[in-house]
Amino acid sequence: MAHAEIIDELHSEIPDIVVAAHNVSQLWSASTGSIGGISYTQDVTNMVKEPWLNEKTLPSCLENIKRDDLEIVLLGTGSSQPSKYRNVSSIYINLFSKGGLLFDCGEGTLGQLKRRYGVDVADNAVRALRCIWISHIHADHHTGLARILALRRDLLKEEPHDPVLVVGPRQLKRFLDAYQRLEDLDMMFLDSWHTTEASLNAFEVLIDSNKDHFTTGDLINSEDNSNKPTNSQMAQKIDFTSSTRGSYMQSYWRSGCPVDNAAGMKSLKKVLYDIGLEALISFPVVHCPHAFGVVLKAAERTNSIGQVIPGWKIVYSGDTRPCLELVEASHGATLLIHEASSCIKLFATFEDGMVEEAVAKNHSTTEEAIEVGNSAGAYRIILTHFSQRYPKIPVFDEVHMRNTCIAFDMMSVNVADLPVLPRVLPYLKLLFRNMVEEDR
Repeated sequence: MAHAEIIDELHSEIPDIVVAAHNVSQLWSASTGSIGGISYTQDVTNMVKEPWLNEKTLPSCLENIKRDDLEIVLLGTGSSQPSKYRNVSSIYINLFSKGGLLFDCGEGTLGQLKRRYGVDVADNAVRALRCIWISHIHADHHTGLARILALRRDLLKEEPHDPVLVVGPRQLKRFLDAYQRLEDLDMMFLDSWHTTEASLNAFEVLIDSNKDHFTTGDLINSEDNSNKPTNSQMAQKIDFTSSTRGSYMQSYWRSGCPVDNAAGMKSLKKVLYDIGLEALISFPVVHCPHAFGVVLKAAERTNSIGQVIPGWKIVYSGDTRPCLELVEASHGATLLIHEASSCIKLFATFEDGMVEEAVAKNHSTTEEAIEVGNSAGAYRIILTHFSQRYPKIPVFDEVHMRNTCIAFDMMSVNVADLPVLPRVLPYLKLLFRNMVEEDR
């Protein structure tokens, strides 16, 4: 169908959408004035005036933020398996000229990129990928990975480039190693355990303790292997450092080859430096063995008067039950992207059996996800990874939607638009009005 046909059909089904579209455009045009002022006409009087529309507080990290700084693209917002309306998990972190990252890479991720950007721009996005982070080994979070890696390899085969860094649970490496028997994926793997805050700190301690034998540059900044310590030198030093039973370093080096870990850490530091980020930190969550969430922090910047402005902080939960690790990692987050596989009914209590199902499958309900974000002081929350029993719009309780938005496939959220994000909710309700009324 042509774009005009879709718009005409929408106008005929929901005439109020014309006025709503005008009001939505005012959200941005009013950014220099009273951004909270949304005028509701008689055509949309059925929409609820949410009490948070006049919120004025803006985190310091969003001061004078540029539109080419960060865009979050929700490529897949469903769980378990693809459906007509929602593909499985994948989030594209678009850093524009600096490149991009993927958080999870479920089946069909490449197709979603092409639908969002078109073939040529999607190829450029894949070419510019610097890191792919996988939360856990369940198929709806990683089975699109090999296709993305193979395409990137083909696109860059005539150009000098670094292998893309894949961060994930150790079981993922077994899958990738098996696949690479068929074709080279041109990647470097780093175990998620070695990107936790404790492990990253331990690695810095290791570098400091070894600087009499080889410099930090040998591990982190060297572009060739001319000054790189030998495997035996590394092993001897690491074994000595971690010899105490139960020590901090022993915990860090408990899995994988130390030399491989050092190479992966070097790659991670280089990637972060190149794309202007301060940190990528994984943290364990409660879902399945070796399941993680991730924190992505931007570097500080300086405004026109020389004042230091903190960088934004994006947190992605992966699949999880509410847990202390997630709350602590999300403290002060600019944006928390939280899975909410089980939903609560509009204007009602929990849907029958949803809490029990969420507990049994180690997922979160919508209310639990919002409570995690609120308790951590997250500025904005995006709910995603919905059960496919809610193919169009998940049911939700309006009381909890103060700073929250529902994710849809292809939804693209620019960091500069985070202040208006919850204000979109009334228009989503209007867009799916017929379905909402049926659910009542």
